[in-house]
Amino acid sequence: MNDISGIKHNESSVGLVSKDESQLELFFKMYERINAKNEEISKSYTNNILVTIKDIQELHLKTVQSINALQPAMSQIGIRIAVSHIEGESEKFNSFEEFLNHNKTSPNPTSDIQMTYTFTLHDAERSTFENYKVNHVVRSRVTSISQIEQEAPAFISKLLISSIATTTAATTIEYSDYVKARLFTAMFDEWIKGCDESKNMGFINILKKVSYFIPQVGLMVIYALIAYFTASAIDENFLNSDYIVKFVVIYASVFLIARGVCQICLREIEESINGYLALSFLNISKGDAKIIKAFSSRNRYSILWGLGGLTGTIFVGIFTSVAYDFIKWLLLS
Repeated sequence: MNDISGIKHNESSVGLVSKDESQLELFFKMYERINAKNEEISKSYTNNILVTIKDIQELHLKTVQSINALQPAMSQIGIRIAVSHIEGESEKFNSFEEFLNHNKTSPNPTSDIQMTYTFTLHDAERSTFENYKVNHVVRSRVTSISQIEQEAPAFISKLLISSIATTTAATTIEYSDYVKARLFTAMFDEWIKGCDESKNMGFINILKKVSYFIPQVGLMVIYALIAYFTASAIDENFLNSDYIVKFVVIYASVFLIARGVCQICLREIEESINGYLALSFLNISKGDAKIIKAFSSRNRYSILWGLGGLTGTIFVGIFTSVAYDFIKWLLLS
């Protein structure tokens, strides 16, 4: 009796094991498919784009249209909008409509906007599903630089800071089919080209590369001019034993004063070149408008201080040509 029960139990167990193995295999296949990492393509931009809320709306519409053109398997597209502000504040939204209704009166400037779209396509030929993830990031360069300036030590130069935050936009697509993914990079390219851009002053970028040498080279030129014009104008009959000591003292004083004034002017020129920033920003809140105004004013002052430094340097250069006559006038007066 016990033996028969044991046989029935074994037969039943064999069937159950076979079924469990089939289910387990199906489970692992599903797990592998869901967690499989897609290929990825990305592209970043350094264009000096000036982005408003209308531009963000246009990017959203273009992305949704591109997704719908591929006829996704599900009508619902996963959308996630994340807005980061200066000083670490951030907001996240599950729809674009919620994002549009967010607090536009925020006093904190916007650092970046990240727009993420997830959707699935059905490949009828292979009877498989393809997962896609499109991620757009748009950054405000003026906000990034402002935050770096607040946190950076005082000895960090403006040139180094301005060179750190250069990327203004980027797009990343996780894909199953490369050809379909290229549709989104092409769309993002088109959107970037359609954005307004600030004028990029090419000669400023060239000067930034050599700005460090401007004070050193400028001083050497001034020294050479003072020596040349003074040596050319010296009257040997005038510089007798009665005036030689006084001449040396006054000449040294004039030399040091000219050197000090020239250093100040040349340093202003260097700082003005390094401090000038081609604007690129997000303008979607009051905080953004405020920081944009501040950087626009800073650029204007940079140009004015640079012109002032150049004028002062030219004045010192002209003065060197009459330095000897000036010293002679002091001695005879």
